[in-house]
Amino acid sequence: MSRTERKIAFVAAATLLCSMLEFLIPKPLPFLRLGLANLPILLVLDIFTFKSFLILLLLKSIGQGFVSGTLFSYLFLISLASTLSSGLVMKGTKTLFKSRVSLVGCSILGASVSNLSQLAVASFLIYGKTIWVAAPLMLGIGIISSIILGLVAQRYKAKGTLIPLLAQDKLTLELPLIAEREHNGKVALAALLAIAAILIVDRLVFLALITILMYLLQTIAKRRIRVVPPLMLLFSMLLLSLFEPYGRVLLSFGSVAFTQGAVEIALIKALRLISLLAASQCISASNPKLSAKNLAYIPLTLGYFTLLSSSFKGSKGSLVQRVDQALLNTASGSVEVHTRKATRISTPLFIGVVLVVIGISIVSKLTY
Repeated sequence: MSRTERKIAFVAAATLLCSMLEFLIPKPLPFLRLGLANLPILLVLDIFTFKSFLILLLLKSIGQGFVSGTLFSYLFLISLASTLSSGLVMKGTKTLFKSRVSLVGCSILGASVSNLSQLAVASFLIYGKTIWVAAPLMLGIGIISSIILGLVAQRYKAKGTLIPLLAQDKLTLELPLIAEREHNGKVALAALLAIAAILIVDRLVFLALITILMYLLQTIAKRRIRVVPPLMLLFSMLLLSLFEPYGRVLLSFGSVAFTQGAVEIALIKALRLISLLAASQCISASNPKLSAKNLAYIPLTLGYFTLLSSSFKGSKGSLVQRVDQALLNTASGSVEVHTRKATRISTPLFIGVVLVVIGISIVSKLTY
């Protein structure tokens, strides 16, 4: 691949490293972001051309979907809208006003646009109009975190050694050795059929059964199950149901109340999203085949990401020094990664459970 293509993939991998660190932080809303992944984007605003920058934004969203297992869920669409809108606004602002707008200013503007985009798409796809009650909190957190992020970006740009090398195109950027993993097409197809089954179920009991089975599928696919994100999702959906009372009152707190209809709708939405996330994890575990020329960026980005993660974990010093060291080590190709032997997915067992999921979905419609 060309030097420019490697440079784009390398910076995209840096966004994934930041995203991985942020993903470990519990959040009240599953799509809420502090913006750590925007740090590398801020640093290359005046280095990348518009075309390269747009590819970087797409790689950031797709890579995050692969790493977190959300690529085939609603959360990917929210992340994509957020990344594209905020990134393009920051790039446009920096292009038009250049040094008259600092990285802090670009960061604040990008965070505000990002949060508004997330709320708009989440309102349309998942939560409904009640999600806008979270707007003041999200915008407040976004402004505070974006100021800190902008200051960090300015400090790293002044103290770090990588950005000048990147700007002057003096970075070696050795190609990572990308391990070829077997693509399991049957698992991927079965998971897609499970997604179709999940989308047509609209009864709570049946969806609860499917959610349990989807966690079983995630286990069979050897994907790690994280408990906190789905619990936070359930909590946020139930909390927002207070603002749309519907049906019999179950529990009241002064002027607000949990109503049976609103709680059921909230649980159905939450369980459907949790099930879709599990299905997305399974598709990621199947190692989707990316043979098209335009998709070659993705395995390259993931290869750099693996090296960055390994180098960062083994580095010492302050956070800035560790990040700088990881970036330089990866760029020079001096990182060794000891990979574990990939465990095979039990395809017959996986398909069998998916058939049960499809069966439950059909029964839910027949008994409606």
